[in-house]
Amino acid sequence: MDEETNCPAWCVADHAVEDEGVARHRAAIIDMPIVSPNGGGELMVELHSTAGETTAWVYIGDGVEHSIELSRESTARLARVLRELPP
Repeated sequence: MDEETNCPAWCVADHAVEDEGVARHRAAIIDMPIVSPNGGGELMVELHSTAGETTAWVYIGDGVEHSIELSRESTARLARVLRELPP
């Protein structure tokens, strides 16, 4: 963690601008192109946590309507299950 801001090393948030009451740490957003039954699009993937929390969450969603948030451990399990799917 950064001693001055108490931010994790991965935090890129501009707390002076982004925070509304409670500090929210976030990593850089990764945009992931996707193809779905509804057509193409993008999903955003972001690591985040609230100041003082020990758990960091992984957000995967379209930023509007559809999303899921998982712990890092659950995200790793999901990745393993997806790799096990038949081709």
